Amino acid sequence: MNSKELIVKHNKLIEANYKLTLQEQKLILVLAAAIKKDDTKFEQCIFSVTELADTLNLNKEAYYSELKEITEKLLSRVLTINEPDGCLQISWLSSAKYYDELGKVELSFAEKLKPYLLQLSNHFTKLECKKLISLSSIYAIRIYELCKQYERLKRREITIKELKRILQIEDIKSYNRYNNFKRRVLLKAQEEINEKTDLKIDFEELKTGRKVTAIKFIIKKKKNPPKELRFKENIEKQEYSPEVVELFNLLPQEEQVEAHKKEIEALLAEHSFRYVKADIDYAKEFNPDNFMGFLKASCEGGHYSSAEVEKKAKEEELARKKAETERKKRELEEKIKKKAREKAVEKYEKLSAEELEQYNQEYERVAKFVPETMRPVKRDYIIGALEDQFKKEIRELAIIVDD
Repeated sequence: MNSKELIVKHNKLIEANYKLTLQEQKLILVLAAAIKKDDTKFEQCIFSVTELADTLNLNKEAYYSELKEITEKLLSRVLTINEPDGCLQISWLSSAKYYDELGKVELSFAEKLKPYLLQLSNHFTKLECKKLISLSSIYAIRIYELCKQYERLKRREITIKELKRILQIEDIKSYNRYNNFKRRVLLKAQEEINEKTDLKIDFEELKTGRKVTAIKFIIKKKKNPPKELRFKENIEKQEYSPEVVELFNLLPQEEQVEAHKKEIEALLAEHSFRYVKADIDYAKEFNPDNFMGFLKASCEGGHYSSAEVEKKAKEEELARKKAETERKKRELEEKIKKKAREKAVEKYEKLSAEELEQYNQEYERVAKFVPETMRPVKRDYIIGALEDQFKKEIRELAIIVDD
């Protein structure tokens, strides 16, 4: 079990709805840390039961039965992930197989979690397993992930309602009192995160009237993180496109070294994906001593493809990329519109009498120039105005995050 590895999670998984015990959460982290960067499917991971028991701090007298109970409950736990076309409800594990005589257990993630843990090229967050395992509060783990997600922006605002939803503590009555929530969740998580991780967080309380309704986390990277973390980050910081990764995986096993990704990226800057893929197949047939040297010479010399085929393939690829970019833009605009509408309706319900009067006056001014039969309902007009404001804010934030 390698608890020093980095975990890469899709941001939607970080913000998903789920509730786990501390030991269940740590088991998920250990399994996620076993995923290799270039994995295209979930492998069956075999762990020593005694090592897992030690990591999860199980009772030394009954660790085997305790671990079986943990995995049994984990198989029934459901997490909910918001997707563009609805929500996905799914369990964490597909199976847990115990080899009693060997003292081993075989675990694997559920298949539909692949888009959120494998081959991530964007919208992801890197987490260090060892740091998360050291935390003794389930809330500290989740809040650390939420802050790490916004580390580059150095701040994250989140409503109390949304934070409770993510932590799945909406039904705990004692947390209806903010002071209890602050003391048992926020302050405890802050103390642990600041002591044991690479982040230092603080938070400001945002109020609506006298009531605290949101939290602004102030996120700082510690100046001198542990050496092992700096080393891991330097290894992982170079990200490559899905095309580079796919071509890299086509290379002979002995040629799949990290430095060759850079060479493939350079070839893709000059040639189409189809062209480079064809030349990789061509080089594999010859099985030369210097594979990468042969591949580059093949691409440059046009051993496989004529100039016309190259030109056509390049045009097709440009058209595909353009269509993909337009699709992503449309999806983003739809998400922005939906989120802005939700926030506008929520904001409308909380408008003060003074704010409402200002919007009423604005509505009356505009209404003078619009025929009565074409005037929108006053409520719809105000929500529409709020929606336009939120669209602009969300769009600006989206650009910052994308950068």
